[in-house]
Amino acid sequence: MAVTVGDEFDSYEDFRRKISELERESHCLFVIDESRTVESANKLIKNRQKHYKEIFGYRYVKLCCKHYGKPQPDCHGSKRPNQS
Repeated sequence: MAVTVGDEFDSYEDFRRKISELERESHCLFVIDESRTVESANKLIKNRQKHYKEIFGYRYVKLCCKHYGKPQPDCHGSKRPNQS
């Protein structure tokens, strides 16, 4: 079951369930790269009628593969710079 652009979900929990299925099928772990919570987004909106529903938890979430980007150095057993 793939996630496609334009998919709509009734709650954040439904979205996470769908992402979990995708993770199992693709053997790829997705983590939150950046996000904005509904609570912080609603603080910026003066008109209460335009507030986002709390059930979603996030206004937006950008997910990425956990292995995306530059590799992080392994700190275990490595020496500090300028140490012999």
